[in-house]
Amino acid sequence: METTEQSMPSDIIPTRNYTSASEKSLWWYIKRTNKDYYGVGNGKSRYDGVWPQAFRTRRSYSGFTTRGYEQREMWTQALRITLGNNNDIGALVLINVRTVQGDLPDIPVIRTSLSGCRVIGRMCVGNNHGLLVPEAIYDTELDHIRDKIPEPIQIKKIEERLSALGNVVVCNDQVALVHPELDKESEEMIEDTLQVEVFRHVIANNPLVGSYCVLNNNGGLVHVDISQTDLEDLSSLLGLPLIPGTVNYGNKAVAAGVAANDTIAYAGMKTTSREFLAIEEAFRLPGRG
Repeated sequence: METTEQSMPSDIIPTRNYTSASEKSLWWYIKRTNKDYYGVGNGKSRYDGVWPQAFRTRRSYSGFTTRGYEQREMWTQALRITLGNNNDIGALVLINVRTVQGDLPDIPVIRTSLSGCRVIGRMCVGNNHGLLVPEAIYDTELDHIRDKIPEPIQIKKIEERLSALGNVVVCNDQVALVHPELDKESEEMIEDTLQVEVFRHVIANNPLVGSYCVLNNNGGLVHVDISQTDLEDLSSLLGLPLIPGTVNYGNKAVAAGVAANDTIAYAGMKTTSREFLAIEEAFRLPGRG
């Protein structure tokens, strides 16, 4: 990982939620030697190799060789991030193009709004097959997204009284959970556009399944208060391993603070080390050496 000025996004700040002794030491050096931590200076650290970007990624130690166990540093793909000092990145995902595009060089990152609203993570729902947006989307916004989105992916407007789609639908590329009171026409459009099998469900007795569950194609993170029986039933229904958890220091609305695909996950800067462990286990993210 290079530590150049260009690769250090200005919106990344250190957090005290360090996850190892070495990370605690690194935070100590950042606080005392990096002018950028205090919002002044030219962004360069006086301590070579220490900069706020290092705090975006948890570090763990594991590995095996032919001679037995060998401890070595591995980087997971669960990253801390804040957008405009807001840790609800599941609601605001895709606003900060520069930071996100640097992590996802092979995926188009679109800066947009929906109906003039920036909480786009709560307003739309999609996967690798399609994207559904609310009927109230402005034509200029729709045209902009269509220009940027890869051609095989369909984008369709959906007329649904439960218009905050991200709160009432959660999906991956195979299955979707939806609010029990979603219109039948909306359910059919979700099936056709996203090419998924749809199940009406609640999570921890809450119908806002999109707020209390985040899925990728490897697993999912769900509301921490779900019972063990319901967890097992839901996991069997989806055909995915599910992990209960919270984000941002105890927030049970996991979708507000986490955004994930099959290779990377973002969590708010308040997310603790214990919460990170659940996130990494839930989404089964690949490590990077």
